[in-house]
Amino acid sequence: MNNAQRTHGKKAICFDVNQTLIHQGIHFEQAFRLVWEEYTSRWVQEAVPGADMLWSKYQAYWQQHKKVKTVRIHLDDLQQQCLQEALVELDIPVHQQFAKDFFHMVRKQRLAAKSLAPGVEDTLRTLAPRFKLAIISNSPRSEVIHLLERFRLQDYFPEERIFTAQHPRDKKPGMQLFKSAIRTLALTPRQLLMVGNSWKHDVCGATKAGLDAVWVQSGTTIKKVSQQKLGKRNVYCIQHMEQLLELF
Repeated sequence: MNNAQRTHGKKAICFDVNQTLIHQGIHFEQAFRLVWEEYTSRWVQEAVPGADMLWSKYQAYWQQHKKVKTVRIHLDDLQQQCLQEALVELDIPVHQQFAKDFFHMVRKQRLAAKSLAPGVEDTLRTLAPRFKLAIISNSPRSEVIHLLERFRLQDYFPEERIFTAQHPRDKKPGMQLFKSAIRTLALTPRQLLMVGNSWKHDVCGATKAGLDAVWVQSGTTIKKVSQQKLGKRNVYCIQHMEQLLELF
């Protein structure tokens, strides 16, 4: 049985965004260091701690807070709290909104460095006439819409087919976003296919919700589409987006 026969009956294809349709560009740590260096380059203080020192202190507080599982705190608030504590320990006086402004700049750095993954536009253009295309992402909705517009992909993904979490508990690998997609698209789970780079979030989350999945493993040497089972569902492994067309 060829790949196209295996995926017979699919009516919709759902995509993750970051590291699937769009490549990350720079990691969080890189952006963190760049922003700190940019900030301190404008300061006249002597002996300002370097990016290595601040990152080390920030990471120490991050690991310390992550171990405390009894208190739930939003990711943004936790990042700001850890940075603020690191700055206090290093005796660096900053204004009250500094941590918030700092991570706003970190996000801007990471957004600016993103790029469209090879083959995405041609693949979506080929699939769009035959399938409903949707987004299932853990990223903030505003960021997803911004990225789709920036890379001119918004016409493939109407806003009603963009599924993002309103609360942290709704994020993948939980089933909430997958269930919302199934309900909104008015299809059965087996008529949907999830495409993403994360085994935990995209593949395990999708198969738990009853969808087949495609695991995008960029940077590997996968020459042919391979297939495996996860529970009762099929998981297809590809290296680049053009290989998705081989399934259809």
